[in-house]
Amino acid sequence: MKKTNYVNILFALSLTLSIVPSVAHSENAIRSDRPETTVLKYVPTEKEIQVPPGLTEPFFVPFAGSSPNDPYFKEFKQKWFPHFALVSPTGKVIDQQESLAYPGYMSPLQDGYGFFHIITFYGNSSFIIFDQQGNTQELGAYNNYFTQIDGEWFLYSPTSYTSYLYNARTKTSKQITDEELFTIPSEYTGATTFDIQHYPFVKRNVKDGMVLSYKFGLKDMNGKIHAKPFFDEYMGYSEGLHRVKINGMTHFITHEGKVVLKPSRNYKVESNFHSSVFIVSGKKDKEEFFLLMNKKGTFASKKYAFLKETSDGQFIAVSKTKDGYFFQKINAMDKPTTTLSYKLDKPEQLKQLKQTGKLFHTDTQIIADVANKQPFPFPHKLLTPPRKETVSMEYTVGGKKYIGTFTHDGTKIYARELK
Repeated sequence: MKKTNYVNILFALSLTLSIVPSVAHSENAIRSDRPETTVLKYVPTEKEIQVPPGLTEPFFVPFAGSSPNDPYFKEFKQKWFPHFALVSPTGKVIDQQESLAYPGYMSPLQDGYGFFHIITFYGNSSFIIFDQQGNTQELGAYNNYFTQIDGEWFLYSPTSYTSYLYNARTKTSKQITDEELFTIPSEYTGATTFDIQHYPFVKRNVKDGMVLSYKFGLKDMNGKIHAKPFFDEYMGYSEGLHRVKINGMTHFITHEGKVVLKPSRNYKVESNFHSSVFIVSGKKDKEEFFLLMNKKGTFASKKYAFLKETSDGQFIAVSKTKDGYFFQKINAMDKPTTTLSYKLDKPEQLKQLKQTGKLFHTDTQIIADVANKQPFPFPHKLLTPPRKETVSMEYTVGGKKYIGTFTHDGTKIYARELK
């Protein structure tokens, strides 16, 4: 047997025996428990990071673990990407990504907790959970199976065919049984929201070892069944209601499984409840449109070219006019909450449009801040979606390329030339 096989087996055994965080760190020191790698010498120093007053949450700064001109990327036809270091609100470098063959996911804070991917080792990965103060915990996951499902609750698989719920506040784990089923979303984003006390489980109809059919129900952390299995697909939870599918149609149900709303087949449900309304889409003359719908199943807004929820309980609404596409914020009653509308120059980016903190942005570009000012007048592209208070980008000034981190009003926190 090859030496690498022995290493893989030993690593898998160590993960099997360790289903709680292996290390907890304070903001005062970069970890010293992992072997030093060449990437560490590129980690930003605290002297380079100038934190302005007023920041309230940890943020990420980019660094080049290797040069974009490294022959490795050309040889294997890979696109260069930066690594990131986690920095506390006081400017302390807490942790950093190390050996990654592809960009690692960095989660925003959700109810006081976030996480990011730091290392991949023989097909297994490590993730850091961090809180608003900058305290961290590390978890090992099999083959990147890791996601945040509800604030302090995380879902991960320490080994193949095992799944655990982990509570970052109490530092306790609970194994998921075969009938309790969670889908770990792609890119670890936690896009499907859950109520941790009423989560889905599956009941399978099995004959001769073959699964003939299955249905989902809802149960709590103590194993009590609140809704017997009757729906086909779980879509998410918000504001006391679960979004599920039955026979291909979206239904909103209570914890006990009572159907309270079944929107028409003429419309596609695009979101969970958000400030007592949700987004639906439809088509007329092959052109897609979006509306808000309330709990009575009646429309709560006019038609828009696109609608997207924001974190403050409102919506970005895009309107199509003879002069192009314009967007502004509206509330759940379809009333504008921004005084000016902003033009969207690239219609193909319509469905990428989001708001984070003060910034309106797509996946790659800052469009404007909420005062309709452009805080970044130089050419730039986003390295990750903005955080609540900061944004990391690659940008060009005076013909030179840099990577750096800024506040939303354009104050530079950190920058390095990209060579």
